Amino acid sequence: MTTATTQPRVRTRNIPSTWNELVTAFLSLRPITSSSAHEKAVIILEKLAVLPNMNKAQSDYFEVLSDLVVKYEDKHWNIDTSNISVVDILKSFMEDHKMTATDLSHLIGNDRTIGCKILSGKRKLTTEQIKKLSEHFKVSTDLFIG
Repeated sequence: MTTATTQPRVRTRNIPSTWNELVTAFLSLRPITSSSAHEKAVIILEKLAVLPNMNKAQSDYFEVLSDLVVKYEDKHWNIDTSNISVVDILKSFMEDHKMTATDLSHLIGNDRTIGCKILSGKRKLTTEQIKKLSEHFKVSTDLFIG
């Protein structure tokens, strides 16, 4: 006997559809100044993000609230990455994905030693290699630009 799995249905009828309703029901759009306001804003963003078809008001509200969340996070959770190299970032991703230098070579090029050369700092990543890494690890290309 087989059972069908169903995706949970998103309840969209309770999500306001006009700008004024959004501001009244959720948050008036003001700078986020506390962790509890941040948490509430993230919950609201999650509710809006799963809407199958956001209207203009919902999309605008989502965009403005997202900007406020990012501003709060940048101010309160900013991590100094100036001392982290592209190679360090690449090594971290490789470790997370249990990849070796040989695996890296197969992923980014035809030369079987290219992985070792990049990891040792003897070679820099090319634009094409950065694109391949970004697609493979599903991250922004900005992480691999030094």
